[in-house]
Amino acid sequence: MIEMILEVLRNIGIAGLMVGIVIEAVSIPFPAALFVLVYGYILDPTLTEMVLLSLGSSAVYVAFSYIPYFLSIKYEPFIRKKVSKNKVKTAEKWIQDYGEWMIAVGRVLGMGYIAYIAGFSKIRPVSFGVFTFLGFFPLAFLMFYLGSLGNLEKMADWFQNAQWLIYSILAAAAVIYLVYRWYRRKGALVKERGRE
Repeated sequence: MIEMILEVLRNIGIAGLMVGIVIEAVSIPFPAALFVLVYGYILDPTLTEMVLLSLGSSAVYVAFSYIPYFLSIKYEPFIRKKVSKNKVKTAEKWIQDYGEWMIAVGRVLGMGYIAYIAGFSKIRPVSFGVFTFLGFFPLAFLMFYLGSLGNLEKMADWFQNAQWLIYSILAAAAVIYLVYRWYRRKGALVKERGRE
């Protein structure tokens, strides 16, 4: 079955790669990173070709990411109802705390809905494009490289594990931050009571 899928993708060529990237960019749930990994395996690019493929893929990704971005600006009340309130609240808080870099981080973490949040947060269009590119380009290059190594199944497993590791580190950092704030707030309350 896998060989048949690979053969179909091989016959479609780069057009298939770009279609997969467009699907992910417009925020339809689709594993674009794994798709790029597969194309790294199929195309077996040289280092120069990897850079060019990554640049082209990133440019297509950025261009089509503007669709959900502008939709979120134009139809914000309607789209807010369709996107998970918890995800929106968390992502907006991250953008508020850490700025536009969260767009790049969101791309690395596979948060396709970050385009909507960027629109809700009134991120400027140029900044949105730049940080989307900064998030997708290194990921695309890494996936092309890993795919070109030839062991597709092992690389897919490695990538999934790496994503879980990143999520775990972010969760641990969030817990540490919350505990720190709690202790800081508790310390402030103790000092305030001491003054009374």
